[in-house]
Amino acid sequence: MAKQSVNMRLDKTVLDEAKKVLGQKETTATVEMALRNTVNNRKAIEIFKKTSGKSRWEGFKPNE
Repeated sequence: MAKQSVNMRLDKTVLDEAKKVLGQKETTATVEMALRNTVNNRKAIEIFKKTSGKSRWEGFKPNE
């Protein structure tokens, strides 16, 4: 995986909260995880939008 060096000014309070919530100690790992989560969430939303209303719920059938 290619890496890019960047210089960012981050809100320390938000960064500390993100580290805690994401279980990360390092700033780089926190930012990378937050970016991955954002991308994955956006992809999930797009899939949901494309498939919403395309299938029909027929209820739970435990014996099948």
